[in-house]
Amino acid sequence: MSGFTEIQFSAGETLFKASDPAKELFILQKGEIELIDSKSGKAFAKLVPGESFGEQAVLAGGVRSATAIAKEDCVCLRLTADGLNAILKKESVMSNLLFRALHLQLFMQNALSQVR
Repeated sequence: MSGFTEIQFSAGETLFKASDPAKELFILQKGEIELIDSKSGKAFAKLVPGESFGEQAVLAGGVRSATAIAKEDCVCLRLTADGLNAILKKESVMSNLLFRALHLQLFMQNALSQVR
């Protein structure tokens, strides 16, 4: 995949912390990642190979809302925010608008689920 770089994390290593600036997104290739809620300090998701994470904060140009920890040795594909923006600029205007609309819908759904 163009723009992606492979990166490895050791078991127990923190990939990013809640409130860190969102500068990159990841696709897990091998291992398991746990996402920790910043308020409760409890795990709310276990990610397995094939799943992506960190993209919402990158697309919003914001900060991380959770902490990501490698539960075992992991291999991820990493794409920087600049790399993502370069990919999106190559797409048609309509594809880009649709992509951002879907992102906004997902962001709102996640925000509502935290209120409940």
